Amino acid sequence: MFRSLRGLFSSDLAIDLGTANTMVMVVGGGIVLKEPSVVARHIKSGSVLAVGSEAKLMVGKTPGSIEALRPLKDGVIADFDASEKMINMFIKDIPALKKKLLTPSLRMVICIPSGITDVEKRAVKDSADHAGGKEVYLIHEPMAAAIGIGINVRSEEH
Repeated sequence: MFRSLRGLFSSDLAIDLGTANTMVMVVGGGIVLKEPSVVARHIKSGSVLAVGSEAKLMVGKTPGSIEALRPLKDGVIADFDASEKMINMFIKDIPALKKKLLTPSLRMVICIPSGITDVEKRAVKDSADHAGGKEVYLIHEPMAAAIGIGINVRSEEH
């Protein structure tokens, strides 16, 4: 009973923050978002005008007051503020979360490149925290891939 009650107030997400695309999976709902990792924002105010597909359409076509950018470079966050806002807007767009009674308590697992530095890890975790993550876990992409194909990653055999 507690587990079903908890489900009304929380959600578990897996996020693959890619340089080209961001994917979000909701437990029990599969992949619910696959969008380009692009942000369009007003240069002076920093306000985000669009993210994902809508922002990608603006690349190379914006007036001087608007920039369309990819906030991730080589799989790591290059623009912390834009990444945070992109994650936040993507999460708010997930239909399964809109059905929750209250603002959900989000548990997130985020894939990160294996060569990421501690500073870059902190930037990813902080972005997720500010986007509403109550519990944020980082997992290296090769480990996520191994788990995804069913390899027993706890085994000590090679």
